[in-house]
Amino acid sequence: WIRFQNVCSLFNPNSVGAYDMLLQLVLISVAASTKGECIECNSPTLLYHELKCTPTFSDDNKCCPLEYDCSNIYNRPEGTCHLMGKYYKPGEKPAEEDVASDCRFPFCTCEENGLFNCKLPSDSCAEYWLPVLKEPGCYLTYKHNLCCSVDQKCPPFSETDGKCEVGETTYKEGQRFSHPTKKCASCICDKSFNGSFDHLCQLRNCSSELKHSKEIHNYCAPYYFHSDDCCPHSWICPSEGGIFLPPPTSPLLDTQCRFGTYAMSIGEKYRFENTTCECLIPPFLTCKTVE
Repeated sequence: WIRFQNVCSLFNPNSVGAYDMLLQLVLISVAASTKGECIECNSPTLLYHELKCTPTFSDDNKCCPLEYDCSNIYNRPEGTCHLMGKYYKPGEKPAEEDVASDCRFPFCTCEENGLFNCKLPSDSCAEYWLPVLKEPGCYLTYKHNLCCSVDQKCPPFSETDGKCEVGETTYKEGQRFSHPTKKCASCICDKSFNGSFDHLCQLRNCSSELKHSKEIHNYCAPYYFHSDDCCPHSWICPSEGGIFLPPPTSPLLDTQCRFGTYAMSIGEKYRFENTTCECLIPPFLTCKTVE
């Protein structure tokens, strides 16, 4: 109201045009308020996307959710495993497109206890330990959902080959690069590049349910080295010696996080040694090292 009061002082009250202009300002303000701003989250959310949890947004912010509903994981049919929104029976292996992008977990099987059992390969992509496989003057090409290169492209190169301009760097057709503005998105250059990146990119795969299905099932908390990390480095579960710290102010929302068997309000923290976990975006706490 103070802002509009100041605006009103600039107009002649006897001017019809002044009132029309003021009305337009009010309508613009109401429209902006109704639409809501787009403010990105300050804590990682890629995990929730990977788990196929359902976000809930406020009217004021359509980019950073207030919380996520992950009941699809915990209410799954008894004895089944969950991965990327799909359910698997004991003995079944995950769909290749959901695991092939992570070289560490290509051999996984759903167990009777509803958790995945993964066998780590003895080696990774051949290009990492046999660089001589790439011919001189050639470069490796990649496809989405595959961790290793699929081919190599060699001279002579054609003018019709795809090129992608990303800042001051030019990528060739088939080469990988990071999305210039969207965090946690990996891209592959293609002939269809037209200045837009979204159709060339997809979000990274953290393989959280393959690596930490037990911790997720038990409502442990993802731990990140840095606040801008995309994927959790590890998971932290309630332990003896941990301290629960109440929020500094009364929570404005009644949503809660789960941490093991504990229910925690927004802003409430759990501290263990040099690690602090906080309820920021339920249902999981977000953990980081105390600096």
